[in-house]
Amino acid sequence: MLTGNVLEEQADPRNLADLINGLDPDLVFLQEMAGGPSRVLADIFKHHHLIPGLECLGRGVASKHDAELGSLDLPWRAGTYARLNVEGLTLTAAGVHMPNPIVFPWWRAVKERRDQVDALLAWADDQHSDGLIVAGDMNASPAWPLYRRLAGHMEDLPSQVATGVGEAPQRTWGWRPGWPRMLRIDHVFGRGVHAVGTSVHPIPGSDHHALVVDLAID
Repeated sequence: MLTGNVLEEQADPRNLADLINGLDPDLVFLQEMAGGPSRVLADIFKHHHLIPGLECLGRGVASKHDAELGSLDLPWRAGTYARLNVEGLTLTAAGVHMPNPIVFPWWRAVKERRDQVDALLAWADDQHSDGLIVAGDMNASPAWPLYRRLAGHMEDLPSQVATGVGEAPQRTWGWRPGWPRMLRIDHVFGRGVHAVGTSVHPIPGSDHHALVVDLAID
């Protein structure tokens, strides 16, 4: 699976299409998805649920396989979800974009983030699938409370892979498009699944790298 913040219309659609075709993911979640990236997913994937928009509200999910796809109702900013059958096992996945924690007024951002995580964890606890995934731009490095809350309920899958080979998980975000990656704020958490591989890939025009995780259901 792949998750990535494409910075609205800043991500070049042709390069994004080349990236997705080259990686050939089964499941894709995009955040800050405007019209260009939305058309890329619609062209590549038969199964998709796409809500392009601006002001950081655009989002989409696309699947190579037949799946139930839709919007995930969360306070402040909705997400997307997918439910699919994988060799007789059920997998439920959510794609989310948490609010930026350092915008003014910061106390509103604290409430927004808390409300979103509360609703997301309540949704996750209500799922009865063999495997569960929560992925996206969390706007939180492992030092932030939001990350620790999610990691307390689910496994940080890229970290799981990195720890297994004695390395640090790769960073995913830089201050400007094309700048070196500074922080790891895009994450994939899971329950009832484990990661067998992970990688990050530049999204030309975006300040985020795409995060790819190869998964197996336990």
